[in-house]
Amino acid sequence: MLRKKSWIAGVAMTVVLTFLATAPTIVLAKTYNMTGKITAIDLAYNTVVIQVPMASKVFTVGGPLATDAKLRKDNKMATLNDFKVGERVTVKWHSTPQGHVIDRLVAK
Repeated sequence: MLRKKSWIAGVAMTVVLTFLATAPTIVLAKTYNMTGKITAIDLAYNTVVIQVPMASKVFTVGGPLATDAKLRKDNKMATLNDFKVGERVTVKWHSTPQGHVIDRLVAK
């Protein structure tokens, strides 16, 4: 019985130590959802810029599409080429040390 408890304690300690060792590499990116108008699209660099009105100011969300970005237009899957400057979109994005990254872009 003592061996079983020691084994369970050893496994539990291993799990805890593994978690603590990898915790600094886990990044929990906060994502934001906003609605605005596209002001620029660069197909060569796979980037888009959206101006989002916020009270008396305008917030600019701009950056590259994430590698797994979801793009939808008229309830269908789309590519960046399907979007046009001036179009109203909802954008989901997160911030990185290098800037904004677009995770989702949806136009109705």
